[in-house]
Amino acid sequence: MSNKTLLVSDYDDTLNIEKEKNLKYIKKFMKNNIFVIATGRSYISIKQRLKIDMNGLMPDYLITNHGATILNNKNEVINTHFIEKEIVNKILTLIDKKITYKINFYGAKKFNENINKIMLIFKSIDEATYTFNKIKKSNLVTVYLINREGKFPKVEIINKNVNKAKAIEFIEELENPNKIEVIGDGPQDIEMIKEYKGNCVMNAVREVKKISKKQYKYVYELIQELEDN
Repeated sequence: MSNKTLLVSDYDDTLNIEKEKNLKYIKKFMKNNIFVIATGRSYISIKQRLKIDMNGLMPDYLITNHGATILNNKNEVINTHFIEKEIVNKILTLIDKKITYKINFYGAKKFNENINKIMLIFKSIDEATYTFNKIKKSNLVTVYLINREGKFPKVEIINKNVNKAKAIEFIEELENPNKIEVIGDGPQDIEMIKEYKGNCVMNAVREVKKISKKQYKYVYELIQELEDN
């Protein structure tokens, strides 16, 4: 076992708040520890955001598509899980034909390079919730309902055996850290917060706040605490 701490942070509405100060503390933390970003975004999307928001910072590991794909700091895919084509077809038949939606397919590093994630974008939360419940009831996949104020609600779908917690477990086996801390804000972070007795930011959704051991305004506050201890 190493004496390093493994810190895993969600990105949107977690790490991208107070970006400059977070970046300062992350760079210092990474000198002696392991930093991971775990996001629902695709590889292309998060790479673009990090270039803009975090001055091109690349974490030690990057968990994308809610855990379906893991990359190292050389941008190499080291673990990935696809949704079988048969399952994709079954999911598509579950969507009510009367509902208007947009659909995107994501691969490990490119669009439509096998399917790691399906994103359904709806005009209303009612239609999104109805579709989410129907897909979840099928028990064919892992599915998340994502609805932030001012944005179109989305249903995001990945392999049944995948989530952020399982992705962290894969990295844990590689690195064998002394300690693991996680922080997030949304329903897609619930598994990792439960599994690793994690934390959340203060703008987290209610169900995440209920299961978190501690709330922080910004990620750098958690890093400060880890360094002090």
